[in-house]
Amino acid sequence: MPVMSSRRSTILAAMSCLLFAGLAAAVEHPGVLPKDSECASCHTAKLRGKSVHSAMAGSCGMCHLVTTQGDVTSVSLSMPKAKICSACHDELSALRQHTPAVKGSCVDCHDAHSSARKMLLLEAALGKK
Repeated sequence: MPVMSSRRSTILAAMSCLLFAGLAAAVEHPGVLPKDSECASCHTAKLRGKSVHSAMAGSCGMCHLVTTQGDVTSVSLSMPKAKICSACHDELSALRQHTPAVKGSCVDCHDAHSSARKMLLLEAALGKK
């Protein structure tokens, strides 16, 4: 796999931040993506970690909308950030299983793709300062 250009790395990092910030607007993806593009061919880090979300075995279209207009490809979440996890997961059951007080949406504490920690956690010990 070729080394990613600095500009492309910056754009991809910004895109990830915007997606997880839950902005309603789509973000531009560098270049035009062919219709049947395999996202994991470039986003290999999303498939690595101690825990990998089972949804990663399926299509990225489960959670993301990819649209191309002219020479611009945009990527957005398929539904609001606060509700996207409950499209597949039982929200009430998940809330009953939590030890820490749950505030905000799932992705405030869990990575939607993969994590070096169990249960897709973003931080090893939530609540510690």
